[in-house]
Amino acid sequence: MRAAFLLPLALLAPSIAAAQQAGDRFQLVRTTLVEQRGPGTMRSTQNSDALIERIVAVTPAGVELEFGLPPGSQGGDWTFPVRVFQPQDGPRQLRDRAELEGRIDKWLKDAGLTRAACGHWVAGWTAFRVECDPDAALRTVDAFAIGQLKLVDGAPYADAQAARPAPLKARPDGKGFTAELAVDPATIRDELARADVAAAELGGQALGLDAARKAHAGDQVSGTIKVTIELAGTVSRRTRVVAWTITRGGQTETRTTTERVERRPIVQRVDPSSI
Repeated sequence: MRAAFLLPLALLAPSIAAAQQAGDRFQLVRTTLVEQRGPGTMRSTQNSDALIERIVAVTPAGVELEFGLPPGSQGGDWTFPVRVFQPQDGPRQLRDRAELEGRIDKWLKDAGLTRAACGHWVAGWTAFRVECDPDAALRTVDAFAIGQLKLVDGAPYADAQAARPAPLKARPDGKGFTAELAVDPATIRDELARADVAAAELGGQALGLDAARKAHAGDQVSGTIKVTIELAGTVSRRTRVVAWTITRGGQTETRTTTERVERRPIVQRVDPSSI
């Protein structure tokens, strides 16, 4: 999961800042399409997931937020609900770290696992990594981040896969912003190495991260990250297209990941009998 760097509340775009009131709720939906092409091969995968964001409090110091899974979500996840605080200046902070620590132990026990499984991959309905770090909740929230972005023409926009930030550019129609960044080859090579380690573990094979990194050290990587942020009233959308090319051993592989996140307010229904 990847996301933009979150910036101070005081610099929010007016249309988003005005919408932030205690009790407001938003549905955050993310869809991801990955297309890979190599010598004689082509693969594509698509998935979607969602979170519910609730504004707990808006204070001069920052915004307190709670994130949870939508009603009816299948499966258990110890990371949700999670409460975080976005200060005026600085990174987000977990409000309920101690509670999350307790949930990890319960989740492991219910799954028949111990702390020894932390950081390892297991196969179930889907393959997943046993995550035991409370900060994993923040990383998950990052992937859906729209509401706390600094949306000002020329403001620096950063991405976890980019070599360096790039300035946001206001769209001519005044309804959003764009940014284009260069991918960081070292980051991509490290992600590929970690993916190899996961695949080996799921296949019952032993592969250390150092060995996997060494195998990808000679990969030639280039690519771009193009971001478009659309503002339409109280609805905001971020489309992120990451396209990179890898050349190794004289063969070239391309991968394009298109990720779209939409943040839409949840309208509270009013019971006519209460009026």
